[in-house]
Amino acid sequence: MAASSYDAIPDFGLLYDSVPLYAARQDVGFYLDEAKAAGGRVLEVGCGTGRILLRIARAGCAITGLDSSRQMLDRCRAKLAAEPAAVQGRATLVLNEMRRFELGATYPLIIAPFRVVQHLTTVDDQLRFLEAVARHLEPNGRFIFDVFNPRFDMLVGADGVEREDTAAQRLPDGRTLRRTYRIVRVRWLDQVSEAELIYYVDGTRYVQAFEMRWYLAAELRHLLARAGFRAREIYGDFKRGPLVDGCPEIVVVAERD
Repeated sequence: MAASSYDAIPDFGLLYDSVPLYAARQDVGFYLDEAKAAGGRVLEVGCGTGRILLRIARAGCAITGLDSSRQMLDRCRAKLAAEPAAVQGRATLVLNEMRRFELGATYPLIIAPFRVVQHLTTVDDQLRFLEAVARHLEPNGRFIFDVFNPRFDMLVGADGVEREDTAAQRLPDGRTLRRTYRIVRVRWLDQVSEAELIYYVDGTRYVQAFEMRWYLAAELRHLLARAGFRAREIYGDFKRGPLVDGCPEIVVVAERD
């Protein structure tokens, strides 16, 4: 299994959980409602430190969290250890790669929150992932994921300059964290942004470099259809608003044909 870029930075789970932008995301309630409506077990691809997984387990749903980062899962596991036994019993964590996982189980709901699908930068990777999802989805089950709705003005304006998104703050262990981001390059033919998140921890600079594939809604419909899915609903935000020009998200509720 390929090493996760998250694991190259010391204490990354702690740093991730300390970014206010992540804690403020409005997606938790949406995925929690979908988990309750599914009335069964949930598989979360890219569960990270448990931002969504913990809420779903606390609500009484059984959930399996899959991630390729040991650090993120270790952080999630530590959080679970502080939960009541009933919550712990509902959550299972699995270290695996999203393109080729095999869990030997099926689920009525599979979710891939917070733009996980955008880490799949090639069509081959996207199809391998969708094949894995299809193998693990129960008949009449749903696959739900979100990506950002591309802002072409921002993509055109990418200039490689570092910009702060997290002001200096004190970590629980006394260290200081500040974070910046930059778009190094946009590869237009590939529809890929080469991005960096730069963490300054007590003056030490750590760079998380990664690529993000951006999608248009029509492309997602075709991609899903090629893999044997159809988009049942596509929303423009986590309040289930319509997908219109300028909306922040593309939220897809898909099912097998």
